[in-house]
Amino acid sequence: MAKKKLAVGSQSDTITRLGDVPQISFNLPKQDAFVTSHGIQFQHWKAMPSPIGKKERGDYRKSDQIDDQQSNGFLYNKAGCFTAVLLGNSKGKHQMDGGVMDVSTGRITLPRFYDDKGLADGKRIYLAPGDRIYVKNENIDIRVPNWQEMTFEPDRDNVAQFPISCMERLVDSRAIDYIEGADYTITSEGNIRWKAGKGPGIDPETGKGRVYSIRYLYDAHWYITQLINEVRIGNVTEGNIRKEERMPYQAQVVREYIYYNRANTAKNEDFKNKEEDKKRTTPAPSFDALPNSPAVKVNMTDVDES
Repeated sequence: MAKKKLAVGSQSDTITRLGDVPQISFNLPKQDAFVTSHGIQFQHWKAMPSPIGKKERGDYRKSDQIDDQQSNGFLYNKAGCFTAVLLGNSKGKHQMDGGVMDVSTGRITLPRFYDDKGLADGKRIYLAPGDRIYVKNENIDIRVPNWQEMTFEPDRDNVAQFPISCMERLVDSRAIDYIEGADYTITSEGNIRWKAGKGPGIDPETGKGRVYSIRYLYDAHWYITQLINEVRIGNVTEGNIRKEERMPYQAQVVREYIYYNRANTAKNEDFKNKEEDKKRTTPAPSFDALPNSPAVKVNMTDVDES
């Protein structure tokens, strides 16, 4: 039989043995105030899968009509603004045995409610993976750089991966630099619009537009990828009433370069005449499909054997 271990030194109870132990209660308004006092204001855009043009669920092709409203396969509508704290916003990639692991993640801690007349005094916030958030204050410089190669297209706006807010340099495959204002302009949607008779032109060997490279700045934003704490319930005391109450979210976010597939996103009624989203949409094409173009040769009999 094991011997009992005797207590050594002075002892103290974690919970007192005498008197009434006070009930511990979460003060949720104070928690909201703590978050908003250290946070910045974000715009919240809610996501939902785009059904436009689909015949059946799960369709990849949209044979019914062109979906010029979706982005990353989602439709977005503005839900409101909230003041939250963003932590651990990083950028980087690590090589591993299975490929490349992207660690470009961060965490966001929110209050329970949107900002209405003040801080956290509006409707309750509901987040879902795929939602995106933007910094609301336009006076804060949140621009980040990106570079990519593009193909010259003279009959339409050339669309970059992200809406361009400032072009740093543009040079084509012949090492010719082009100047903004003289050779091209940046549209309100953040696309490149070449002026008539300007640009890299068509490569006579390929019959396609020449390749050019750009380095530019765009406004950083984030997407919700995981709800670390979605439904959290704790006990609170209001007056003499003890009750359960839902507590705030904590979520994981990633930067926009994880979701960089920016599809045709025309101005629908939700986006129309809204300054805050003008640089995040791409208008539908205004050119014809060139119906008088020569037919594509698909049969061997169509090929000139000479």
